[in-house]
Amino acid sequence: MKIEEKMIDRIAALRRELHKSPERSMEERRTKAMLMDFMKRETDAQVHDCGKWFYAVLRLPCEEEENEAIAFRADMDAVCGSDGRPGHYCGHDGHSAALAGLGLVLSEWKRAHQAGKREGNDEQGVRSVYLIFQPAEETGQGAALCAPLLREKEIREIYGFHNIPGYPQGAVLLKKGTFACASTGLEIAFHGAQAHAAYPEAGRNPAAALAKTVCDVQGEAARRNGQNGMVLSTVIGIEAGSRAYGVSAADGALRLTVRAEREDDFRELLDYVQKTVGRYAGEDGLDSHITEIERFPATENHDKALEIVRTAALQAGLETVELSEPFRWSEDFGYYLQETEGAFVGIGDGEDYPQLHTQEYQFPDEILGTAVRLFAEIALRQ
Repeated sequence: MKIEEKMIDRIAALRRELHKSPERSMEERRTKAMLMDFMKRETDAQVHDCGKWFYAVLRLPCEEEENEAIAFRADMDAVCGSDGRPGHYCGHDGHSAALAGLGLVLSEWKRAHQAGKREGNDEQGVRSVYLIFQPAEETGQGAALCAPLLREKEIREIYGFHNIPGYPQGAVLLKKGTFACASTGLEIAFHGAQAHAAYPEAGRNPAAALAKTVCDVQGEAARRNGQNGMVLSTVIGIEAGSRAYGVSAADGALRLTVRAEREDDFRELLDYVQKTVGRYAGEDGLDSHITEIERFPATENHDKALEIVRTAALQAGLETVELSEPFRWSEDFGYYLQETEGAFVGIGDGEDYPQLHTQEYQFPDEILGTAVRLFAEIALRQ
């Protein structure tokens, strides 16, 4: 589908405005208002305010005999840099601008289609295209908040993309199966009883439980790794006691990130951690507690939906790259794929482009047209 240059310019102008107002996860008030205003002003979509997020829907004529519903999703939040301030160092301003641009292009198509429609050539059905503007991808909260819409509206397909440095600019990156891994942070706390260092048997020191838990979890992850895909446990930090050399430690904490290519492996590893912590706490008379921090499911593509994306890229004249391995980072789009069919893909930023989550990164406007053309081909396919 050909998109006029003036449309791309309007989409890029929106992206640059969004870039000026980055907001933390679940605090995307200005961002949401700017996007809703664009959708109401520039498109024919019906806009629905859902509090922390919103969606827009377009009804397009199609050849299907029955009405159908598909969705596209973009994230609105920014990532906080090393200085603690939010910035669009991950490209979510580009994702949101591209989705708004899709609404613009589909509205123009609908107007042109209705103007040129011949009498007696009515379509048999309607395709409802939902555009979901999601908060809080960076923390894994947003998709879980929005995913019930898929059930409510009986949406049968959903698509999304992420911009990816290190690949040819504008290339569509396709991955069968898992695109991005499941992950979570874990803070494992052990609580015992303090004692004089000369009489440690009078207290309950968590150090041995911490050490055994680290060794067991790391060993279990290594054992599982490569059997059905990647499994990884990374120690972030360990601490117990203090610098008071006359005191046997009473409290300790272990911080890990665990991740896996397949959701089944991820859940089984988390279950192993739970049982391991409970066993060593029981052996040493300790209390224990595990806190999950920013859990993400695996983003596992559906074969049929991925083939739809591949065909759309071909029809749009876009280069495709078949990925052999999933990305180790996580993306909460996996929550949608647990609800319905769909696919998540990458679009290359450029082979020498700055890496994500660095202050040098800014979404390249050159790939906005790529994203919009790809999604439009999917939305308008017959």
